[in-house]
Amino acid sequence: MNGIMYVLCALIITAGMLCCGCTTSTTAPEEATPAPGTRTITDMEGNQITIPTEGATFGVFGGPISQVPYLLGANASVTAVTKGPQMMEMMREMDPGIANKAAPRTTNGNVNVEELLVANPDCVIAFDVDGKIVESHTEIPVIYLSGTMSSGFEEMRQEITFMGEVFGKPERAQAYIDYLDETLAFLRNRTADIPEDERVTVFLGEGVSHLQTLGGDTFFTEWADAAGCRNAVAAIETTQGQQEGMHTGINEISMEQVLAVDPGIIVIDTGSPADLAADARWKELSAVKGGRVYKEPTALFLWSRPSAESAVLYPLWLAYAAYPDRFDDVPLTDRVKEFYTEIFQYPITDEQARKIVNGTYDRVTFGQVKQSG
Repeated sequence: MNGIMYVLCALIITAGMLCCGCTTSTTAPEEATPAPGTRTITDMEGNQITIPTEGATFGVFGGPISQVPYLLGANASVTAVTKGPQMMEMMREMDPGIANKAAPRTTNGNVNVEELLVANPDCVIAFDVDGKIVESHTEIPVIYLSGTMSSGFEEMRQEITFMGEVFGKPERAQAYIDYLDETLAFLRNRTADIPEDERVTVFLGEGVSHLQTLGGDTFFTEWADAAGCRNAVAAIETTQGQQEGMHTGINEISMEQVLAVDPGIIVIDTGSPADLAADARWKELSAVKGGRVYKEPTALFLWSRPSAESAVLYPLWLAYAAYPDRFDDVPLTDRVKEFYTEIFQYPITDEQARKIVNGTYDRVTFGQVKQSG
């Protein structure tokens, strides 16, 4: 017996000596296996959320993001929505049933918790402020999105790809991304030869004053560049030092600053071009003199927000407005109709396309949303 023990000890010592200098690799523990009938999603902030594999219901909080379930063909699973899109005329035409859905969220940070609990979705898809309210007042899981008013085309692709995973519709998400990329390539092809100093400058003038704008640090600069134009106030940042009562990313500048840049095109969301022509402060600007003041389009949501809709159609609309001779082969209304048919699978009429292009669809204002909440 002693001999056997001696041999065993010797073998152990030898094995230990042979292993000296070797590196031991530790395999990371595997993620917990979801319970049967569930799946785990890693959201855009890195959190893991478990939801039912089949039949999951969602609350979608955010104006621009509200249209994504429609382009994915997954809107039947949305049981709680945001008030703003619910009030948009074209959204109600596309989905009359949206008026009957719970709308616990009005504006950023305004969530009616009681109404949300009645709707009781399996989870809520939201950005940080709304998501934290849901987490702190309910047991409903939150799938966090990541994005700001500075977000450009690449972040839009990431958001749509992620939403495609959440709703189990990756093919529809990729179809949108392909359509976006094809549209941007089309615009580059038509405008690439325009010298930088000849590119039309565009000023977005929101609000009654027409002085609330999106500066060079916002998505609007990318949208304008894609159209072969330039953001007239690209040198001004508007995402910092948020002004009271303003939507994130939008700040009010002075009339003197607008006069200094003298934009070639002005886009307004309230009033009419005639109002600016009759105003002594505005009528000497090049855009006003040249009859190039336009009402901003709106459709499923406001185009002055980064959305799947505005990422495709706003640059297209701007390019047609700035350089009509370069796009006279196909009417803009035809391109607009194609977009809703192919991406939302919602064929629109010529009249609807004209209302979009001319900015005559009824739109929500954030004052209306606050009053209704």
